[in-house]
Amino acid sequence: MKLSRSQQQYLLLGHCIVPCIINFILNGLIGLAMFRGVSMVPVWGLETSAGPDMLGTCFFLPAITCLIVTPIVRRHVRRSIVEPLPHSPGLPSWLARFQRPLRTRAALFGLTSLVLVGALVLVALGSVGLTELELTRFLWLKATFSAVLGAVITPFIGIVALADSASERGT
Repeated sequence: MKLSRSQQQYLLLGHCIVPCIINFILNGLIGLAMFRGVSMVPVWGLETSAGPDMLGTCFFLPAITCLIVTPIVRRHVRRSIVEPLPHSPGLPSWLARFQRPLRTRAALFGLTSLVLVGALVLVALGSVGLTELELTRFLWLKATFSAVLGAVITPFIGIVALADSASERGT
């Protein structure tokens, strides 16, 4: 798979930098709304807590992003804003597995992130030994984690959508 310069720029700006900013702001605000009035956020618990919140982010951020980004990329290809991926050599096999109907693809991106990134979240939260976080620290953690996750996963979602568009056009 070789991306053209314009595809690289399209993915870097629209599917890495912009999602990083949007996810930082949006998830910071979501965290503020969810934990309003709390001075300390428990790391684990049945009620609202940091660990389950971050694990939920591992699934929902990629899944929702896929549902939003895929139609946008397809529309951009139709309008010649970006060219589709050439059909050959195509996607690497590990990425080609995501070429599914949109809802299935979204669930697959979410589950993959939950397994891979969620495992790291569990290890990280388990190893620091904290039982709670100050609200401000948690909000920074949530916003930054979401920004990084969005910046990493969204380009892959965009690449798969560019490959879809090539298949639809028969190129």
